[in-house]
Amino acid sequence: MPHSSNKEGAAAAELALKAHILRSNPEILAEMPEGNKTMREIADVIDLTEAPEDAVCSLVIDLLQYCEREKIDWTQEVMSRAWEHLRRVHAYEVQ
Repeated sequence: MPHSSNKEGAAAAELALKAHILRSNPEILAEMPEGNKTMREIADVIDLTEAPEDAVCSLVIDLLQYCEREKIDWTQEVMSRAWEHLRRVHAYEVQ
């Protein structure tokens, strides 16, 4: 897949994921100026019938390809940091 297609695919996957988040959190839409209009415009471009986990999977695949291209170690440099962040957030929530 060409480099620009990877970027477009990653952007589309990210937008799809964010659209799912917006659709499932009406309080966020309510806080946005013209939130419903924005959601309709997004729905015209994005297939919101796709399951959110499919959007996440597409985004992760694009991220893995990006990491491979940029020589970023997914396990050590990405996932270990992400898990550490989640542990800190969870520890804070428990307190």
